[in-house]
Amino acid sequence: MKNRIFVILLYSLWFMVYGLSGCGYSTKGFVYKEDRIVIKPVINKVDITSESRRNSNYTVSPILLEKRLTNTIVNKFNVFGYLKVVSSEKDALVLSCKITNYQKESLRYTDSKNVQEQRLRLMVDMKLVDSQGEVLKEKQVVGETSYYLSGTHQTTEESAQTDLIDDAARRILEAVVEEW
Repeated sequence: MKNRIFVILLYSLWFMVYGLSGCGYSTKGFVYKEDRIVIKPVINKVDITSESRRNSNYTVSPILLEKRLTNTIVNKFNVFGYLKVVSSEKDALVLSCKITNYQKESLRYTDSKNVQEQRLRLMVDMKLVDSQGEVLKEKQVVGETSYYLSGTHQTTEESAQTDLIDDAARRILEAVVEEW
């Protein structure tokens, strides 16, 4: 019995020392000196009159996409909790985002050549600036989801858009808080 307890304690100690070393968590503090963030309203820069859209079957951009994305980003940061969302830019990080593209593509077809599954992509250029105006991060984030048009997992495009917006907002949050 003593040997069994000793082995369990030894294994627990080993796991605490070595097992958590590669998991990505750190005991270091947060990487920004600011603890507040201003999230500017997302701007929709999707050009629905472009040549590539003119020849596409999917020329429409979802209605109020930028407002829905802004609200979801704010909600993600509120749940995250380490950066308080504020409206004053004094002593706060500033996050600005621009939607640059919305894509819909067919992934699978039925035997009768009807679309069975589609993928949605949302490309967002994000920029994070500190309280002194220095650009800390600037990158493109791509949100993505797929959905079925038929079958047992059938869903609507509007429902898939909600998942797409949630994925893009999660990736924006991760891009802001990631250390490397």
